Parts: sequence; C-alpha cells; structure tokens
Amino acid sequence: MNHKYSKAIVMIALFASFNMNAQTLTPIAPTLTSQDANQRNFKEFCGADSLHNEKMKNDPQYKERHEKMKLAIKNAASQKFVASNDILQVPVVVHVMHKGEAIGTGTNISDEDVKLGIQYLNNYWRKRANTLGFGEGVDMKIEFILAIQDDNGNTTDGINRVDMSNNIPYSTNGVNRSGNSGISDADLKALAIWTQTKYYNVWIVDEIDNSNCYVNSGSFIGGYAYGAGAHGYVLDGSVVLICSYLNESSSTFAHEMGHALNLPHTFDGDDPDNGLCGDDGIADTPPHIRTSKITPSIYWDCETTTSNNCDSAFNQVINPETGYTRSSGTHQDHMFNYMDYSGCSSEFTGGQRAVSNAALTVVRASYLTSTALTPIATAVVDFSSTATLGCIDQQVSFTDASTNTPNSYTNSGYDNISFVWTFDNGAGSTYTSSQQNPSITFENAGSYDVTLQITNLQGTSTRTKQNNVIITPSPSAVCTPTSFNNNANFGTGVTSVSFNTLSNLTNTFVPASGFVDFRCSKNTLINASTSYELQVIYQSIDDFSQHTEVWIDWDNSGTFEANERVLETNVETDNAGSHTFTTPVTPPANATLNTVLTMRVISNMNSSPVVCSNNFAGRADDYGVYVSTTLGNEAVSALQLKIYPNPVQDELKITLQNNAVISAYEIYDITGKRVMGSTQITSNRIQVSELSKGMYFMKIKAGNLEMVAKFIKK
Repeated sequence: MNHKYSKAIVMIALFASFNMNAQTLTPIAPTLTSQDANQRNFKEFCGADSLHNEKMKNDPQYKERHEKMKLAIKNAASQKFVASNDILQVPVVVHVMHKGEAIGTGTNISDEDVKLGIQYLNNYWRKRANTLGFGEGVDMKIEFILAIQDDNGNTTDGINRVDMSNNIPYSTNGVNRSGNSGISDADLKALAIWTQTKYYNVWIVDEIDNSNCYVNSGSFIGGYAYGAGAHGYVLDGSVVLICSYLNESSSTFAHEMGHALNLPHTFDGDDPDNGLCGDDGIADTPPHIRTSKITPSIYWDCETTTSNNCDSAFNQVINPETGYTRSSGTHQDHMFNYMDYSGCSSEFTGGQRAVSNAALTVVRASYLTSTALTPIATAVVDFSSTATLGCIDQQVSFTDASTNTPNSYTNSGYDNISFVWTFDNGAGSTYTSSQQNPSITFENAGSYDVTLQITNLQGTSTRTKQNNVIITPSPSAVCTPTSFNNNANFGTGVTSVSFNTLSNLTNTFVPASGFVDFRCSKNTLINASTSYELQVIYQSIDDFSQHTEVWIDWDNSGTFEANERVLETNVETDNAGSHTFTTPVTPPANATLNTVLTMRVISNMNSSPVVCSNNFAGRADDYGVYVSTTLGNEAVSALQLKIYPNPVQDELKITLQNNAVISAYEIYDITGKRVMGSTQITSNRIQVSELSKGMYFMKIKAGNLEMVAKFIKK
C-alpha cells in the first residue's frame, strides 16, 4: 500500500470559448476518497504495546511465555526459511459487536462486508496481484478463512453477531484500552468467544477509547492483538475497528495478525523522545525509530531520502524469491513494512515469514488440525460475479459464495474439495475452470449459463444460473465531447451516478480528453416496460454555475437527439456544495433492444453542456444500458429480489422489483435439508414462525428463473 500524493498545486490557464470572457481558474489539489482522506490526515496506530506491557507487569505466566517467544523469534528469524507451495490456513470467527441495528446497517455490517474484510486481509498476507497487498515483499504463505463448522459441530458462516445496544459502556465509548471509559477488553471478550485453540477470534468494534477513523484528534488506535504466547488464553485474539476492517487501504488488520503470529513492531523497544533506536530481532528489517515519531514528519513521504541514523549501512534481501533488496540507508528501508507505523505500508519480509511460520506450526499448531474448516454437509452452491453485462475480451471475475465451503479468495484450494465451473453460451462457446474464484476473459459474444459444481467428502452439489452473464460486442462509436479546460480538478462536476443496478463513484477531475468511457465496465440491464430511478450527485463552487445533463442514445445512432435527454439540472453561482437530483426513466417503445446503449452523464461549468461538442470546463462519462423485453436474464431479476424483514420473527415478505410472479419457493436449513416449500403461491407473505432459530436459504422460482436469498430466523 504505497500512497503517493501530489504535493504541487499547478496553476493552469483556461481558454474560453468564443462566446465567453477569457478566464483563468485555479485547480484544486487532487481529490481523495473519504477513506484516502482518513489515511492522509490521520495516523492509525496499534494498541498492542500497552496491552502487552500491562500483561508483562501483572501476569507472571504470560511474562514467562513471552520470554520464551522472544527466543523463538530469534531462532526462527535466523533460519533461511522459504515456504513451500503448501499454504497454511487459519480458521477465523468474526464477532460483530453491533449496537442493535438491522443486519447490513450501521455497526451491524453485512455478511458480505465481513467477508470483504477477510479478503482484504488475505490480499496483504498473500501478496495478491492487482491488490493493495502487492508490494516488494514476500507472499507469507498463510491465509485466514472464516470457519464453516462451529463449536458444536454445526455448519456456520464464521460470523457471530452480538447485540451490544444495552451495554452502556460499549454503546457510548466503545472498548477501553488506554482511556477511562468504555467496556474492558476482558468484558468484551467474555460476551462472545469460541474455543481459542480451534478458532482465531476477531472482534470488530465501533470505537476504541471513544475514537475511530471518523472521530479522533489526529490519531487513533485501529486495533490490537496478543502474540502467539497467548494461544489458548481466554483473552487471545484481535480487536479491530470496523472502519479499519472495511477500509481496503488500511493494513491495520494485517498488522494485528502479524502480532498474533509473533511479529513485533519493527521498532520494538525504541524510545523516540531520547533518540533510542528499536529493533525486532529480525535481520532483514533495520533498527530504527518508529516512523510516526520522526520529525519533521515523513509519515506519508514514501520517497523520503532522510538517512536512517540507526542503520545507515543496512543491506538485506527482503524477498528471497525475487532478490529484492532494501539498502538505501534511509527510512525507506523500514517504512514500507506492515509492522512499522507509517502511511506507506506494503510488505512483509522473508525473515518475518519465517517467524510467522514458526509461530503457526509450533505454538498455534492446533489451528492446523482444527475441524473448523471441515464441511459437514454438501455445499449449498451460490456464486456472484463482478459483472452481469460485459464486452468481448473483457475479464469477468466470479466468486464462490457457497455454504459449507471455506473461502480465502486466493484460489489456493483445499484438501478433498474440488470446483468445476462451466460457462456456456449455447452457441459453441464454452469455458471451464477448476479454480474456486476464477476470472474469465470471454472472447465470444452470447448469453452465458454459468454452472458451479462443488464436491467434498459429503458429496457433490451443483447450481446453474441461466443467462447469468451477457457478453456483447464492443458498443458502437458515439460522438465525443471535448473541454477547453482539462487535465485538472476544479472542484465541480459529477461525483456519483446510480441507475438500477449501476452505481459508480466518480470525481471532479477533468481528464485531458474531457471524456471517460465506462460502458463495458459500468452498466446495467433494464426491462423495456419498467421505470427505473436515475440519481446524479454533483459538486459546485460559488464562483460559477454548474450544469449537469444525462442522455441515453435509445436508437443507438451514435448521437443524441433532443428527445433522448432524460435529466437536465443546474445550480447557480453562490451555491457551493453537493447537490442530488433524481428522476424516473422508462425506455421508450422504440428503444434498440439487446445491445449496449450509451448513457452519457455530462456536466459543465458556467453554461449548459454541449453533448457532442466543446465545453468550457466539462466532463462526460459514458455508461452502458442494455434493454431487454423479457426477464430472460437471471441477473436482472436476482439483483432485484428482496426478502424482509431480515432477521424475521413470524412473517417473511418477498418482492421482485420487476413485478415478476412468484411460482414456487423452497426453504433449506444450513445443512442443506429442505424444511419448507410450496408450488401453490397466492401471496408474497410466507409464515416462518414454526422454524427454529438460525440461518436459512430460500429458493424462489419466477417463470424459468431461480433465485436464492439468505435470511435469519430469530
């Protein structure tokens, strides 16, 4: 994770069109996302030191075990360990310590978000390509997986939700680590813990010391964890802020898992106030003072040339596979390491891999023989994809979302579990894959049925989603607008677009062309007879009016006629801020069907945008819209299925936003056993009061489509 931000504000002269007075605008600094802004302005620290020091002072047994661990670290780091291709897998349970909200809202984050945090963690530890974890360091050959078997031998998704709304210390101040209020670490963990020798326990919380990524005084504790010496202790595990857990650019969770597997801070034992250097005892990380305490600050200066006076002669290979060496003699030698405190973290070293491997295979070895990742039933197959509509030669990624199946999102595989994917367009083009989460580049157009077959020791199960992905030729050429003032950010323009299943966050930067083509990657499928809400959010400044329009090339002519404008809006000068506009959109009767049409979202400063010509300071973004006359694409209806309330007590309601008629339903428990069902549907209300508490899967049939949704019976 190597954040690099421009430090220069460039003054660019803007040339006005023939009907405007010549003006010069000042670009603003590059816009950061809210997550990037957090990481840029605040420093996120680890609370492990204070926790460790407290235990060393008050717990003799812990102190004795830690001293043994220090020796083990030294011995392990001195070995020339190079991991084999075998990947060590750690079962994890995530305790969501929420404040009483419905699942998927507030602090009670969705199942999908819990899984996303695990995916981000593995991106860092496995050094996955095309992610923020792909730095110069090593693949740690260790990954973390949500458990699929609980303490009682039942199927689980590895997610445990705990309602903390009645716990006043927690709901008002969070977890108390170094402050004077909030729930104690011990009390928090007493409310939710699974057997410590079978599962690595993780608690995600809203606040630590009454602070988080959004409410702080410039720095905050992002999480904390015990070392491997605490294995089997009642307090063992990691506590992580929800906002850090869900921030893809935050390496806090990866840092805490480093502590869990015996990695000290790289500056271990330093005393910044007195200039005392620290060292973790691992040869391929240099002695240094923690980056966050160096003055003047270099916390975000990833290209610093400031000398590391603790070890200016440092020269070590940090990646045995590539031979990559750190030898600059500057603070760059340590500030990219996940176990330092800096904004540049992007790597573990080979020596750190040796220490972590030893910690897992010796001290925490019980994880490797735990039944937590062993399926007790056949898989209940489900999957998702990054696109339901794409272009020829575009890569689409598929993610296994099945129950009774472990998933680290790395395609490492598991003993005695196999995956067989088939992608068939019914016209002679078929693709297959044996990976758990494959990425497919489709070279031929068509509507592809997607089948996933999973085999484990309990048997084989299969699911097919008909017409799951539509691949089309590249969209037709369209007229392209330009901007007199470009290649700069003026703080005005569209920042968000939503239309049916399409949702895209953009920014106010005007590219050199004034134009961005998202049609193959950002698109949606709609029904010809249905109305959909279009929402556009844009930003304006005081000195100029701001105008935004949306056009859809319904006849696929490559231009935009007057009757193809579906939204027109503007705000006048002296009205700076964010503005939201919505409008219903219904495809006209003569809309071109079954092809990718162009939806152009265009904004301009000081006057209405010219959709196919020159603008003053304008940006156009093109999106794809595919109009169908039937519900023949499962992706259209499945994405619009809604069951509620969830969790449910007595009555479950089902809606399909496209008004499809529900013809049948079946309900399965988490072992895959059918517990309810009917083919005589007279209402979209289903009584589930007789079901036992737990998680269930509902299969719904509408026409020739099948959709699956998950719900919890409380």
